[in-house]
Amino acid sequence: GPSTSSALLLGPGKGALGDASGTSGATIIDNVFAGSPSFTIQGDTLKTWDVVNEDTQRVQVSAKSNSRPIHAKVEYWHTPSYIPMKFKCYSEDGAVRPLNAVIETPKHPKSIACFNVNSQEFPFEATVAESDLSSASSVLAETSAGTHVQGDMITTFVLDGTVESVQVLLKTDSRNMKARIELTQGPNNIKQSFEIYASAGQKTPFYAVMETPGPGNVVRIINENTLEYPFDAWVQPYKKSEAKTSSISWN
Repeated sequence: GPSTSSALLLGPGKGALGDASGTSGATIIDNVFAGSPSFTIQGDTLKTWDVVNEDTQRVQVSAKSNSRPIHAKVEYWHTPSYIPMKFKCYSEDGAVRPLNAVIETPKHPKSIACFNVNSQEFPFEATVAESDLSSASSVLAETSAGTHVQGDMITTFVLDGTVESVQVLLKTDSRNMKARIELTQGPNNIKQSFEIYASAGQKTPFYAVMETPGPGNVVRIINENTLEYPFDAWVQPYKKSEAKTSSISWN
């Protein structure tokens, strides 16, 4: 199986938004369902969104459910035969841990396809919103070095209890990217996961924000490609609360 690198502790210091009320560094549209039309996607059903504005550089794909599991497959279609980026998302509870991902859409024409691959009794609500927020690459990759993840390798990030949500950016040079992200709480208890393929992980990096309520959250980044296909990962707190239990103050 894949080899494992050392775990990295996340927590001390500020999140992207400073504290939970800040907004600087925002890369995800807050409360996106309030401002963007959404659709209920029944189980075993496909919904597509055509992105008509050719200047749209990125879109946010969000999905939530009535506390039921989400099994979604999202694809960015440039033409019917060319899919630069696609991913599967699982969430154990789509109310507590909704799907919030951003897809870079430099090429036109462009469509976003969202499949509900669950059975009929598990619908979810989904929206695709044009985002005029900063790209995750400009906020993260241009301000800090990522963690280099070689092919066939696992890197683990342990979150402290003040991290309310965590952001993950995966990016390559011009090569393709096959990756898996797992958010666990407790021994191998997967709360949310993504399986990602990008034909060029530089033009279409993967970015998502995951909610991390409660203690004991761990993010695992798995490079499912062979050795010659490394990628860089940025895993950082997105929203943080003030430490409630720790007597140590982090400045």
